[in-house]
Amino acid sequence: MSAIYRALRAGPLLIAEVRGFRSEMGKKFDKSDKNAPPIVFGVFKIHLEILSDGAPVMLSIYPDASIELDKFGETLGLKRGAIVAVSVGKLEMRDGQRKAVCAPNGLRVLEEDEVRDLRAA
Repeated sequence: MSAIYRALRAGPLLIAEVRGFRSEMGKKFDKSDKNAPPIVFGVFKIHLEILSDGAPVMLSIYPDASIELDKFGETLGLKRGAIVAVSVGKLEMRDGQRKAVCAPNGLRVLEEDEVRDLRAA
């Protein structure tokens, strides 16, 4: 529980349940140079359900190019139904859906005893 309190002191924190996740490739175009090739980047998207009110949240993580996106979920230890604590860098409401962005190291899967303490409180 002390790790959750430390994360709360650092900034906004979401405690949510994982509903699904996937990796995607995105492209951005440089509008100042029409002949420039597109900038390709990887995005890891996680569908979350906030524990307090059940609201859905789409979490996006933009890892470095050196990280394999297909194995990123495995390295984090994600699975459907896992309870996670997310140190949110940006949270907004767009098109009727909550969207959040965090750093690659801003997501932590909670242990069973931490989840039990949260539900008891």
